[in-house]
Amino acid sequence: MLSAALLSVVILTLAWANGSNDVSKGVAALAGSGIATPRAAWILGVFATLAGGLGAIPWGGTLGALFGGGFLKGADVLSVGAALAALAAAAGFVALSTWRRWPVSTTHALIGGIVGAAIAQFGIREVAVRAVTAKFLVPLLASPALAIGLCWTLILLNRYVEARMPQWTPGCCAPEDHKKDPFICAPPEQRPSAMTRRVWLALHWLSGGAVSFARGLNDVPKMSALMIPALAAWPASAIAAKGPALAIMLTSLAMTGGALMAGRRLLPVLAQEVSAMTPTTGLLANLGTALLVLGATPLGLPVSTTHVAAGSIIGVRVADHAPPRARDALRTILLAWFVTLPATAALSAVLVMVGA
Repeated sequence: MLSAALLSVVILTLAWANGSNDVSKGVAALAGSGIATPRAAWILGVFATLAGGLGAIPWGGTLGALFGGGFLKGADVLSVGAALAALAAAAGFVALSTWRRWPVSTTHALIGGIVGAAIAQFGIREVAVRAVTAKFLVPLLASPALAIGLCWTLILLNRYVEARMPQWTPGCCAPEDHKKDPFICAPPEQRPSAMTRRVWLALHWLSGGAVSFARGLNDVPKMSALMIPALAAWPASAIAAKGPALAIMLTSLAMTGGALMAGRRLLPVLAQEVSAMTPTTGLLANLGTALLVLGATPLGLPVSTTHVAAGSIIGVRVADHAPPRARDALRTILLAWFVTLPATAALSAVLVMVGA
């Protein structure tokens, strides 16, 4: 029972680290485009993520089952010590990344930790390499490329709309006001109705909320899947019977706590240091991210919201042919993509061997 309690604590620590590192990714386009203040965008991200996490109770079963097994050949499962090592490695790496302002993928960190622990406990021959590659690595590697392509395509298709939008001219209004409402510079007889303008603004908020909801829906089942066996070990039958729902609820609350305490730290990186965004490109980046993540979750595809959100923002940059900037976060993001999985696998393996 003590080991089960310890395992649950480590999982909740990982969820806390996930919330602190990931909440800004869903609303970065909303803040970066000038539609919302960083604080308002962050608050939206926190509560939409919580709603998505709780939504995983009825909708996240397929993804949870995938992370509950499928890494090893045969019927072998990780020992409690190995599972603790995997989770500790992932949680430690994500927490360190938040402190260093690196936008990393918790999904990558979790997979790396599990694979490293499995290799240390059973050896490389017992790891289901083909299954891990097909079920985990291929979706993870494909998702940012799909996000870049989708966002780039949406932006190109939208160019004719932007060409017909009222352009800012000196003396028309403050540039910040034009960003929030481009119709303010149109002649009075050409302005759309107030309702249309409110819908235009609401779409941005809804898109940012949809990305954050999708992130909670996709990330919570991955972490809570490892808590369900721990809750089943508790002697109270009521706790064991409610294991899946209780695990998702506790994971969602821990993720929300991390988002509230440290979630704003990474917002400037994605909102300002990857690509300059207008309200329209910010909206399209969010739509591309939400479509991919919401579509992948019911199918049980473990895409990384981090990679998809960053890929959508990079798609904005590609479509705009934007040159490197003075403070360019793209190199940091790409480096984190390559480093996360092997780093957490190595750390997890070391922890298993030290504890053996």
